[in-house]
Amino acid sequence: MQFGIIGTSIWQQNMPLLERLTLERGKKHTFLAELKQVLGLNELLYLATCNRVEFMYAINGEDQGERPLHRLIDFFFAGQHDVGFFPNDFYHLTGREAITHLFRTVASLESLVVGETQITGQFKQAWQDSAADGLSGPVLADLAEKALQIARKVKRETSVGEGALSMASLAASELQRHLQANMQAVVALVGTGAMTRKLASYIKDFTLGDIVFVNRTLENARPLAQEFGGTAVSLEVFLRQPTGVDAIISATAASEPVFDCTFLDRLTASTNPVLCIDLAVPRDFSIEFERDSRVRFIDIPILKSRCNGNLRQKFVEVGKASEIVREAVNSYLSGRMELSLKPIFHDSYKESLELADRALNDLFAQKLTSLQHDEREAVKRLVTKLIGHSSFQPVRVLSERLAQMRSGLCPNDLGGAQ
Repeated sequence: MQFGIIGTSIWQQNMPLLERLTLERGKKHTFLAELKQVLGLNELLYLATCNRVEFMYAINGEDQGERPLHRLIDFFFAGQHDVGFFPNDFYHLTGREAITHLFRTVASLESLVVGETQITGQFKQAWQDSAADGLSGPVLADLAEKALQIARKVKRETSVGEGALSMASLAASELQRHLQANMQAVVALVGTGAMTRKLASYIKDFTLGDIVFVNRTLENARPLAQEFGGTAVSLEVFLRQPTGVDAIISATAASEPVFDCTFLDRLTASTNPVLCIDLAVPRDFSIEFERDSRVRFIDIPILKSRCNGNLRQKFVEVGKASEIVREAVNSYLSGRMELSLKPIFHDSYKESLELADRALNDLFAQKLTSLQHDEREAVKRLVTKLIGHSSFQPVRVLSERLAQMRSGLCPNDLGGAQ
């Protein structure tokens, strides 16, 4: 059984590819079930965030090479040419590299903002969804549980998450900078997901302006308006009459841009451009917003550039966290290898016990005839313990050495997950 990860992220700087691989919520289950069958996978877990899309899988066979990646590309792009990409726009990791990447990702060491905690919750939800949909099984369950344990350990034993920014806080900082002292500002938050709720909290806590909650379904926006003291507007109405807004922050799951070039003409002309922050994948704002003087456009890559110093500031703590991950990977692999090697050594252990039992019986019958029954049993227990230690200690040592030396998984080192 081989574990692997196929993905792309904002680091590859191919946003159209990232958008294409981001699946619509309503169609996700059916799509992934078909993908699992086409790729011949035993298990599949799909993780999509604002800056990454990853397909984590388990498949029979130790060395599948690039076959899963090639099949995935064919599945998404066969006969289509509207999205261009190069081979290095994808990453395909297997064995140790895949496990290391998984543990680092869930511990927020691969995040756009190192130390943010949102990714841990997103991964946990992705795993639960995968299990509920019957896509994943014992291999991914074991790895997911280990990854979440490591994330908690990194948070507990390092300060890498202290003062961590998030996409929501970065967007709020841009909003605060744009509005400055405008006490009459109106901010439109589009969508009703977790990102919208976080932004609403920032706006309310720092008194940045009045909030208009915009959503396709008005009933879903009204509870947010009641909770945070704003107003609720349907997307249909807002698209026709966006009058008076100073900023629009959008984070929907729409498959097509919500705001196109015709919307620009409806924005009320003012001294300052309207701030438009796009936190969605795929994008909620069409490409025209990037070069129109009536708006100040900010998307995820721009926010990424705002926090380039985050990793440098946390260099020491990131080093500690990385060491925790490295030790965890070695421990996990050595444990899997120990399980696969134990049956080999078990036969030798049984033979040694049989030889020892015959030798002790002869010894008790011929030379140690004065020993009582309980004394003989105590000797046998001691010999059995020594044989067990001498038989299986090499398994532990060998497993640890192999885990440190090998760059991939040995056959059956994900034992018990067939």
